[in-house]
Amino acid sequence: MDFNKFIFVTCAFLFTANARNNLSGASKPIVIDTDIYSDVDDVGSLAIANVLHNCGLADLRGVAVNTHSEYGALAVSTINTYFGNGDIPIAAIRPLTNETFVDTRSFLQGEYASKISHNWPRILNDSSATPTPVEFYRSILSSAEDRSITLISLGFLTNLATLMESLPDEFASLTGMALVSTKVKELVVMGGKYPSGWEFNFGGSDTASSQFVVNNWPREVPITYSGFELGEGIISGEKLADYAPPDSPVTAAYQWYVGRCSTIRESWDPITTLYGILGFEGARGLGIGKLFVHANEIGYNEVSADGSNTWVNDSSTTNQHWLKLADGVSNRSVARLLDRFFAHDPSDKRCGTYRLY
Repeated sequence: MDFNKFIFVTCAFLFTANARNNLSGASKPIVIDTDIYSDVDDVGSLAIANVLHNCGLADLRGVAVNTHSEYGALAVSTINTYFGNGDIPIAAIRPLTNETFVDTRSFLQGEYASKISHNWPRILNDSSATPTPVEFYRSILSSAEDRSITLISLGFLTNLATLMESLPDEFASLTGMALVSTKVKELVVMGGKYPSGWEFNFGGSDTASSQFVVNNWPREVPITYSGFELGEGIISGEKLADYAPPDSPVTAAYQWYVGRCSTIRESWDPITTLYGILGFEGARGLGIGKLFVHANEIGYNEVSADGSNTWVNDSSTTNQHWLKLADGVSNRSVARLLDRFFAHDPSDKRCGTYRLY
């Protein structure tokens, strides 16, 4: 079927992106660990990662899924394939199920992962053909340069806990903890409330893994938290259907999940991904300035048995921080920036400027 494309041009000054490094001296190596399945903001995060990968600002080395439905990995493949990146490695947690999402809390949100998987092209045919997350992580990290990989965690910490507890194998002679200490540049986590509280990613499923990762993360490796309170106020997805191509699985996923033809959703995972790739510097080539700053200078995060977290002020710990918006940056301006990434047309091989307004 032929579709008429709405070209979403954000500014007259455009860059060709056929050579992926035009906007940056080097692409930032990232790995995303996602709970895609029970919330649609993971789809928005993958859209951001794919657009910035294609623009040469990110090097998306792979995506690991930390929820058990077989449709998680298939949905990841659908989004990556839509943006022309169907060859990016995907890992899926085991055991796999054929479960589809049912909103038993509010009975408002709808299922989208199986729908986009079965109605859009994808390279991955079978989730069981993917490696396990620990195989995936150990392979990627062992071949990476030291202190080069940024891990972006968008969900449960099960996969990262398994990595940290892993032993030497055919992929690497180092333990998982040694691999993390040697190869990871930063861990960026969507999880927790700050300075204290309870949030679903830490407390909703695998609290033991949340405790283990947060409480045992190597002190020599930076870890940055994007809390519930930060993403809650950034409402993105408005008018997505007006600007995205009519065949966009991103739009369809938001419509199916939010319901009643709406695409408006909080932005927990997308802002975490945006920081994970752009950091504090932003992207001058895209017209994006500094969006985030640290909200604290010292201390560390501590997760309790129920998944709640508390920030402990400790002047001897300086590798842990949580985020807030930079001065002069509003929730609305960040939301509109996210919308532009969500609506990006893959057939437009140019990277326009994405200035806040």
